[in-house]
Amino acid sequence: MAAPPVVQGKVIGNGQPASQLPPISAAAAAAGASSRCQQPTSDLEVLQMTCRDVHLPPEIRLGFVKKVYGILGVMLMITFGLTLPFIFATETTLGFLRAHVWILYIVMGIVLAQFVFDMAMSCQMCCGSTGLLQSYLKMWKTSPWNYTYLMTFSMCFGVMVGFLCTQYTAQSVLLVFALTAVLIIALTIYAVKTQADFTGCGAYVMVLLLGLLMLLLVYSFFPGSNVMSKIIAGVGATIFGFIIVYDTQQIFGSASAAFGGGKRDIEYSLDMYAFAAWNLYLDFINFFVYMLQLLGDRSQ
Repeated sequence: MAAPPVVQGKVIGNGQPASQLPPISAAAAAAGASSRCQQPTSDLEVLQMTCRDVHLPPEIRLGFVKKVYGILGVMLMITFGLTLPFIFATETTLGFLRAHVWILYIVMGIVLAQFVFDMAMSCQMCCGSTGLLQSYLKMWKTSPWNYTYLMTFSMCFGVMVGFLCTQYTAQSVLLVFALTAVLIIALTIYAVKTQADFTGCGAYVMVLLLGLLMLLLVYSFFPGSNVMSKIIAGVGATIFGFIIVYDTQQIFGSASAAFGGGKRDIEYSLDMYAFAAWNLYLDFINFFVYMLQLLGDRSQ
């Protein structure tokens, strides 16, 4: 009895004896080998070409999608769970933080440490080295460090988003949150079911983010301009709405076909589930923040 083949931890086939299997021609074997998806070979691999292997069970990619959205759901619950006291018990929450100011120091220290690391990693890459980048991407593939990183920043963002929400009325925050949730669901459905493929638009995403950064730089010269603030909020919300579609398609990848979607050329590799959840989490948070800046009613 021949042992059934295993792909990504899944047993494929029913383990029939070799004598019962139909003969495979050399040409068919070569074609099948060339159609197999290429798996990451180094710590720098984050994305891969969409797998076209007909022998790969679709539940493997669907399992990846469920894992990503499960992690994302926990992160969002932590963040907005910590945000709620800032919205409904503003004075009490701010008083508690004034009495325990060390919490703010820890949050600021973690965020500042990440910023310093990002700058060091960028400078090292500009000098032609990738040591820090390799370590950073390897962390995303290593449990429990990837989960620890995600949960830590979920709590930090909960405090920061909470402080932002204190500047707006509770009614407008809830309204914007509901509107944002509806738009994110609509964008996700569109990303999965559309025949258009946005997975190769990484260069355009980079240009859009650089344009948003330049717009924020211009705004620094007009800090009191309400019109300029609304323009930036509208542009930011539009850009991150597009990035939500872009990241969602890379997460679903070949699984989009199971929902009636079109062909996707690029997808996240299966071991980058935490990194995929992190990127989509940042998309959702930024989209909410810009929507709040655009439509929120500031408290007096």
